[in-house]
Amino acid sequence: MTEAEKDEFSAALSERYAQVKQLSSSNKELINTWDAVISDLPNDIKSRFEEKQSQVSAL
Repeated sequence: MTEAEKDEFSAALSERYAQVKQLSSSNKELINTWDAVISDLPNDIKSRFEEKQSQVSAL
């Protein structure tokens, strides 16, 4: 995966995660599944995701 692809993937994942959290706040099982998947990401993608997520959350 190229650096640009990692950035694009992280941004898309972050946007979708924010949507899932907003729409499924009462569904803790779904949120826990997403959190588990994110925790299993390779470190470089995970750190990019966390950076993008903090940007999305700030909006």
